[in-house]
Amino acid sequence: MNATEITNDVLAEIPVFRYLEADERRQLCDASSIQQFTSGEVIIRQGRKSQNLWVLLRGECEVIRHGSESNGDEVVLATLTPYSTFGEMSFFHAAPHSAGVRAKGNVDILRLQREAYDQLIDSGATSAYKLALAAVETMADRLRKMDEWVAALVGDTSREKREWSNFRSSLFGEWNL
Repeated sequence: MNATEITNDVLAEIPVFRYLEADERRQLCDASSIQQFTSGEVIIRQGRKSQNLWVLLRGECEVIRHGSESNGDEVVLATLTPYSTFGEMSFFHAAPHSAGVRAKGNVDILRLQREAYDQLIDSGATSAYKLALAAVETMADRLRKMDEWVAALVGDTSREKREWSNFRSSLFGEWNL
């Protein structure tokens, strides 16, 4: 399968394409490629740099985070299902990936490379700007959920949670947030 074979009906189901008209979705799709991964393959490696925006078309992936080098434990943060988007943070800000993504089975993924996106921006394509808006909203939603989780964690009055709260207070006490 290549990106040009994806129907507009499928593209319309992808949340990060929600602001795009049919011709704009097609424009982004034409600038992308389809990548296939087998079960257990790493798509994004935590700590490495790459600037790709990924949309899962078929299958499931796991978002994984490894602990420190001394402990190395792996935590599964989320399971991604079709039409999920990942890689946005590093796509828009060239920094190492904060987590990894691994295929849970055979998967098909739409991949937009940053270079192709920059070409769309340079040509004045509205699709690129609308994609950025939707991606920012997606990241803001994730940040909002993280804030709620941290607030619940800090608000817990158990001994372990109080220790976390004290640690957090000492860590962030000098910051002006």
